[in-house]
Amino acid sequence: MTEEAAKPSRRKALVVCTHLRPGRTKRSSRHFLQPLTGLHIASLIDQSHFDVELYHEDWHGPYDTRLPRRYDLVFLTGLQADFDRMRQLSFHFRRQGAAVIAGGSICTLFPDFAARFFDAVCAGGVDAVPDAVSDYLNGRLKTVYVWPASRITRYELDYSLLTRAGISLPALLIEASRGCSFRCSFCVLPAEGAAHASYALETVRRAIDNAIAASPRFSFRRRFPMIFFYDNNFSDNREQMLQVARMLRDHPRIRAWAALVTQNVLQDRALVDELSRLKCRALFIGLESLDPAFLKRFNKTQNLSRKGSIVSDILYAERRGIFISYGCLFDPRLQTVAAFRAQIDAMLDVRGFPAPTFYSLVSPLAGTEAFWSDMEQGELLPNLALRDLEGETIAYRRLKDAREAVSELAGHMSLNPARMASWGKMLRSNLWRILRCGRLDPIHWYTLASTHLHSYWVARHAATRRSTYLPGEVLDPQYSEVPADITPEERRRYFEPIMITTPEGEMADWLRPYHAERAKRSKKRITKAISVMALHVGPSSPP
Repeated sequence: MTEEAAKPSRRKALVVCTHLRPGRTKRSSRHFLQPLTGLHIASLIDQSHFDVELYHEDWHGPYDTRLPRRYDLVFLTGLQADFDRMRQLSFHFRRQGAAVIAGGSICTLFPDFAARFFDAVCAGGVDAVPDAVSDYLNGRLKTVYVWPASRITRYELDYSLLTRAGISLPALLIEASRGCSFRCSFCVLPAEGAAHASYALETVRRAIDNAIAASPRFSFRRRFPMIFFYDNNFSDNREQMLQVARMLRDHPRIRAWAALVTQNVLQDRALVDELSRLKCRALFIGLESLDPAFLKRFNKTQNLSRKGSIVSDILYAERRGIFISYGCLFDPRLQTVAAFRAQIDAMLDVRGFPAPTFYSLVSPLAGTEAFWSDMEQGELLPNLALRDLEGETIAYRRLKDAREAVSELAGHMSLNPARMASWGKMLRSNLWRILRCGRLDPIHWYTLASTHLHSYWVARHAATRRSTYLPGEVLDPQYSEVPADITPEERRRYFEPIMITTPEGEMADWLRPYHAERAKRSKKRITKAISVMALHVGPSSPP
């Protein structure tokens, strides 16, 4: 036997970014942000022991469970609305003999519940992956691996995994930080304890160079590299943001960069000027809504402490050559459909003001402060499922308008954004933005226009099996792709949707232990606060 033949063959590992499509169809959309969800996981798997593959269901389409490929280790990740898909795939991979490890928001917030469906779950930061892989190799895989979300280890991202998976992106996606220090009540980050933490500057620089080097030789992102920072809040640490930006200014190959920031960044005109000089060409801001009642309800304090006008701030940034994009959220409990439409019209009536990049209904994401409050106050509709937490399902009992009106709006948001803002207004706004951006740069103009018309591009690829956009209306085809020889228990465990509320509108049983633990922690905090107050006040005086 030769020395080469004597070497043990490497095991096979697969990372699947699961995805259930809006509209409950099987069509893929190839959204440019989503493929990065699994890149960190795949990069943390030791390739000296594993052949690693990356599969993304939004990019490649639903994973075909009939394929003859076999894997030793499978990692699954996804958003809350994708958790049922993670369970479905877990059944198939475990049946084939693979060990299945899952991560994501549900695994982090409800680890003991999530562990019912997988061999192990990772709660918190992705940095738990090496420990799980090591334990798997040593035959001692644990049920739950916990890693603080704000504790970042040093590791190299292998961007060649994207190329090998056939994922070709228009920009280089880089992460310079994680988490966020704000506490918006509809967001999962504060619920997960994901405080803001920054990568070392050298780590960011290496990630950029690795991403460029892994790009195809004649690709646009190799010849004209543009960076998109997909941090939860790139601006949370101002000094680190500026250090990264100055590094990009000095990088000989980087032409432009963009990032996700909080709205209050635009109030600082001097900062906007500086970012413009440092090659910043686009910012996505957390605008969400212009309605003060909406912002107060969801504790979006960074949008409330304002000096001046967000409209003038956005127009100023655009004149400095930084085009602004944002999303609009609609809470049908707080606004009428007519008021929401009037808000969009008022935005686009301002010459050169950008249109929303996307529209979405507010969704009560499980485990957030808003979710628990809605549950306790009986605001959630009966038969609400995890699958419904995708931003297009009407989740609430009491609405400002008739359900039919809200359903019609939800359909327009998903399928026909031209009903939200006319083509004429969109094109006029786009032309004014190009004229006012102050740059003779066709690539900048193209990027501006493509972002401006993003919702229309998404709508071109949209399809739906829905009409009412209410819970329980229709499920994805994947729910019915059940093996013929499955037992009733396996069907219930892996293929029936996870419910949040019962047919009577009560809290689902699996949530009750977490609700009780939350109430216990809240009581302790109140007791501690009272004790501290008593110490400061001192003993009461005798009568």
